Amino acid sequence: MRLITLFFTSLLLAAPARAEELVYVVSMGSAMPMTDFRDGVLVGGLLKQFGDALARELHRTPRYLAVPRKRVETPLAGGQADILCDLRPEWLDRKDWLWSEAIFTNNEIITTRIDTAAVRRVSELRRQRIGTILGYRYAHLEQPLGEEFLRDDAASDDLNLSKLLRKRFVYMLTNSLYFDYQRKVHPERALLNPVAFKVTSFDTYCALPQRGKLNLPALDKAIQALKRRGKIQAMLDRFRPD
Repeated sequence: MRLITLFFTSLLLAAPARAEELVYVVSMGSAMPMTDFRDGVLVGGLLKQFGDALARELHRTPRYLAVPRKRVETPLAGGQADILCDLRPEWLDRKDWLWSEAIFTNNEIITTRIDTAAVRRVSELRRQRIGTILGYRYAHLEQPLGEEFLRDDAASDDLNLSKLLRKRFVYMLTNSLYFDYQRKVHPERALLNPVAFKVTSFDTYCALPQRGKLNLPALDKAIQALKRRGKIQAMLDRFRPD
């Protein structure tokens, strides 16, 4: 009996340990190329590719928790998740998150249909209905336009793009990664104006809780390794127009 016990104990010790999970919070307000959701589950997109690669670098198993945009901080604060990526400090309510080095560079843009002239200056947007995303903050338009910044909120970029194409409004506020990808794949891409007005350029980062399972130096080291090997640039290139 003792020999049998020792045998099974040795098998357990020899079995590879299961990698610890790395749980990402992902906003359901985003869309391709950032996120591809099927029945509420993240199955593809730039954030999944990045998350999978980062988890491998950290020797973790990735898991993705999809939540509405306004609730992205809740799982991180409550300990149900470890990390939140592709955001900026001013976009969140809490100010005590730890922030990684930059992961992506993007542009905030105003887009139109091909039958509408591209915006040339912010002042042209006064009292114009603009497609925006519920829960998102747009300081570079909120500050100069004040009460004349008229938001038309939807739950995602995809819903806003549909409204733009159906002429529910003339202007849509989005980002260049999203819009460039749609100009590559959307069935009605010929109706989209290739000229957009750049409001601002920005970098995005990953946020960690102060006392989380993952420490900031380890995260930054993993991000630097992905950059050094060209992994992040290769991900971005897959989703840009040819």
